[in-house]
Amino acid sequence: METKKDPVEVLRQEVLASKTLDSYFHQLIKENGGLSVEDMAEYVMKHSTAEELVDELELENIRICSECGKPMTEGFCIEDGAEYYCSEECLHKHLTEEEFDNLYDEGRGNSYWTSWLD
Repeated sequence: METKKDPVEVLRQEVLASKTLDSYFHQLIKENGGLSVEDMAEYVMKHSTAEELVDELELENIRICSECGKPMTEGFCIEDGAEYYCSEECLHKHLTEEEFDNLYDEGRGNSYWTSWLD
């Protein structure tokens, strides 16, 4: 059985590996001051929302739940990314089970459960 990864830790790892971390960091503080990548990542994580980090750093393995705002590495993708939900609880605040089943369309639709980790 595969161990489920902590989405916040995956977010941290993605921020650390982002090619645009340095420029995003400089946008936030306007100067580097010789900080390490780890220090920059820590700073931007403290001073940004998870959604800002995903957008600004173009992170690939993280999505943000459209209901609760938490970072997620797996969950429901609705209409090819128009919305994301981390759990059935969050999903069903917006769609009934029947509405999701119609969008899923027995695997032929553009709404499904997936993981963004390789």
